[in-house]
Amino acid sequence: MENSPSSGISGETCVFVTVVRDHAMYARLLRDNPNNAGGEFVAFDNLKENLPITARYNSFLDGWDYARQAWFVFVHEDYEFLEPLAAILRDADRECIYGTCGARSTWPGDDVAWALNSNRDGSALGLYGRPFKEPVEVLTADCNCMIVHSSLVRKFRLRFDEQLSFDLYAEDFEIVAFERHGIRTKVLPVLNHHYSFGHVGRRFFVQRAYLMKKHAGASRLYGTTTKQLIGPLSLVMAARRSHSCRRRMGWLRKIVRFFWHVKHSSDGHLRVRIVGIPLRFSAPGRYAAHFTVGKRRSAV
Repeated sequence: MENSPSSGISGETCVFVTVVRDHAMYARLLRDNPNNAGGEFVAFDNLKENLPITARYNSFLDGWDYARQAWFVFVHEDYEFLEPLAAILRDADRECIYGTCGARSTWPGDDVAWALNSNRDGSALGLYGRPFKEPVEVLTADCNCMIVHSSLVRKFRLRFDEQLSFDLYAEDFEIVAFERHGIRTKVLPVLNHHYSFGHVGRRFFVQRAYLMKKHAGASRLYGTTTKQLIGPLSLVMAARRSHSCRRRMGWLRKIVRFFWHVKHSSDGHLRVRIVGIPLRFSAPGRYAAHFTVGKRRSAV
């Protein structure tokens, strides 16, 4: 484990905890990122010993001196903050868990996010989601970045489930926190760039099946940014029936959207349709310095 503390750190520092396989990417996006200046960096080298990410994170939580107050930022190596996170966390509620994108409801794609996405080499760059200015409560936040204060971890002895090797571990952490302790999860409006579109393979569905059993008695149903539902099977089936009924009403949405529709598209445009007339405006907003509007054209 590499531990890189900064000098003169206050008790409210951000501690960036990462499991690393691509050390060059980690250094560029996280450790040497000027937006993370003043933070501490804990890097677990998974090239030497490939352990589950949850085991790595728990070893950090078990070894922390909880006399020190800090924000723990559990973040993937392919994730870049485009503005200082510490400034946004300064007034954040320590009794909540935070992410940078999350599922607002159980409806597939109803996500809270405003971020850049690309391949690892920066190709296929696009904007995802829509702008928001204040923290938004969600059912679950994505694994790529999860933030929790040391005082909350200490108070409830929060830990990751080591049965989950990589997928859905943050979502499970947040579900357990809410079900057992009433801890809410919110998404922060921080500029960020995730150099991955994610991958859903066999391991993901094995771990989702495990969570379905684990949370079979949950008090509510949980949506995820992967569009998978977690919770009691009866609630999952009811949600799917509701989603199917809603999709059958698609013709009505098409009529409404003919007269009025607004959409932020991945190519950095705000697309508006008024009585069938399509309009397009460049709208990268605060991402303007990081995003060049592509030439590709997509339908509203």
